[in-house]
Amino acid sequence: MTARSYRNLLALAACLKGSPPADVHWDHVIALANESLTVSSLAFAARNYAADMPDDVREYLALIYDRNSERNRRLLAQLTEAVYCLNRIDVEPVLMKGAALLVAQRPGEIGARMLTDIDILVRPADMASSIEALQGIGYEIRLAAGSGSWPGNPRFHLPAVLERPTDAGSIDLQCRPKGPAFFSDIEWLYEHSRRIALDGGDVHVPSPFAQIVFLILHDQFQDGDYWRGLIDLRHLLDLSKLAASDGVNWEQLMSLFAGGYERHAVETQILTAATLFGMAGAPGLSAGTLPRLQLQRRRVQLGRDYLFLPFTVFTLLTEIAHYSSWDRYGGEPYPSRRQEAKRKLRELRRIFRPRPPGKI
Repeated sequence: MTARSYRNLLALAACLKGSPPADVHWDHVIALANESLTVSSLAFAARNYAADMPDDVREYLALIYDRNSERNRRLLAQLTEAVYCLNRIDVEPVLMKGAALLVAQRPGEIGARMLTDIDILVRPADMASSIEALQGIGYEIRLAAGSGSWPGNPRFHLPAVLERPTDAGSIDLQCRPKGPAFFSDIEWLYEHSRRIALDGGDVHVPSPFAQIVFLILHDQFQDGDYWRGLIDLRHLLDLSKLAASDGVNWEQLMSLFAGGYERHAVETQILTAATLFGMAGAPGLSAGTLPRLQLQRRRVQLGRDYLFLPFTVFTLLTEIAHYSSWDRYGGEPYPSRRQEAKRKLRELRRIFRPRPPGKI
């Protein structure tokens, strides 16, 4: 049996919830935790049942937690510096994904979540000045496009990735999430956030509801996990914890998305999180046939890479009626049909790219 199997996924989910199965195969569970970037979360959860674990597993997970704690302290210091830098030009950014969770963690939990980068959102009008300000404290642009670079919509700037050689991670600076056009107005995010003080700087942290929305946007629309049948276990764990921290109105969440492909993608993600981790109210969600099929698709495809191509083609065919809303950017079509056709073809090819790190 390979580590990437549905049985091992259920075992890992149980361990992350604090209830390891009696017959847990630690080598497989740890291998899957490493692949899904949840090994530090496993190390944190394992503190509650460390006495029942083999010595080598307990020592390995303790080492992972300590090293991730140190890395997260460096990321927090880096984030604090970046926020203070942006505040000096009158920009108060919004933190997303791991960065938002990092500032909310208690000192004893600092190593519980693995981050790959620091996600910061600013208003579209502040993108250019924010990039310039970060360059002023030593950041270099690793990836960026110019003003008006958002496909089909000149108001937005594509995300910019900035980094410094001595830092623990890069900064992913954005002015709107990829996904349906409804979310192009970043003011919605500011309205669903609270301002907090971060060591002398001011930053906005979204509500649990808003964080759940944007985690779903990131995985299902930006990364295309709905099309590809992939699972981002780290984000599903985040989603379940956020839902537990604050009562979520799932009907309200669903109302933000258009019928058809958009809701199918959202329902699939909610059903997957509820199946693995359980979420209050989510099991009662009236999901349609396609989301339930996609949940089973994820289960069957896991560890069987040869099924990826036929299942992905099948998913594309089932959503052909919603072809016009497939675009992950959620922008207006290009005025040129040729440009628009090239973009659609590029996006279609992207669906079949290799599985990225952290996805299973």
